[in-house]
Amino acid sequence: MRDEPINPDGVALPKMIVPRVCVGLILLMWVAAGLSKVRDISDFVNTVEQHNVLPQELFGLMWWVGPGELVLGLMLVFVMGSELTKFFGRAVLLLSMSAIIAFSYYLWLVDDAVLLATGCGCLKAIDRIHTGMDGDVRTVRMVINGTLVLLHLIALFGPGSIMRAHRKKLAAAEADA
Repeated sequence: MRDEPINPDGVALPKMIVPRVCVGLILLMWVAAGLSKVRDISDFVNTVEQHNVLPQELFGLMWWVGPGELVLGLMLVFVMGSELTKFFGRAVLLLSMSAIIAFSYYLWLVDDAVLLATGCGCLKAIDRIHTGMDGDVRTVRMVINGTLVLLHLIALFGPGSIMRAHRKKLAAAEADA
């Protein structure tokens, strides 16, 4: 059995289960999106070209989006482990959340008819989800992206609130003793 992390007072530290689950879900999203792009990169580049948002000079960089998403997923493995409350972990979570927000902004720049015809280019399965509403690809994507931002916020701020509650509980136990 694994030893519990102990603070200097000899008391076991909280496990941070909810923030770690949030990081795990974010990790799965990055890995799935990255694998989808790497598996059929030319289809992804074609989708981005059809969106007609980025200048032609940037299309060469699209070949690196899938591998970049996989690397971000790999870094999140470390965040989910021991780096959750450390600078590296917070920096990776902020980078990940910034990428989600930038992607959301990019989608707002794509014309509704083009987005409906081509999808967002992120995951084939999500592009096929239709709600029956106008702009449904955008709606589904924004709900998913909003949920991902919420997961990031929980992963970023959850450990701090858990540790505050832990310290408060220790102080109350000390006062009672």
